[in-house]
Amino acid sequence: AGNVENVQETKDQLIEASNDPLSVVIVGIGEADFSGMEFLDNFDPSTDRGRDITKFVRFNDYKSYNALTEAVLDEIPDQLVNYYFDKGIMPGQDEGFSVDMVEVQEADDDERTFTFLG
Repeated sequence: AGNVENVQETKDQLIEASNDPLSVVIVGIGEADFSGMEFLDNFDPSTDRGRDITKFVRFNDYKSYNALTEAVLDEIPDQLVNYYFDKGIMPGQDEGFSVDMVEVQEADDDERTFTFLG
């Protein structure tokens, strides 16, 4: 359960999705065989087209939520920078953004959030 049925087709779809500003994080929970998920995370720019948007992390490899969070999020900044660089959008370019367009929402009061964050 939770495994990908057709790993190559999934990888092809991820490569197709790499044209969009998207990062995919896969967290393997338990002691299952995650070789298919690891395959999805193996991006070789010399043979694969597109860009690396996938990160696989084994939940059981981490003893704290802080370490897990760091592992899960560590590739996303580079993926984001690579996306904008590939699209020719450079830092400091005026993209028509206005501070008035930002909407700040109240913090989530959900008990699950507090439990996870400790």
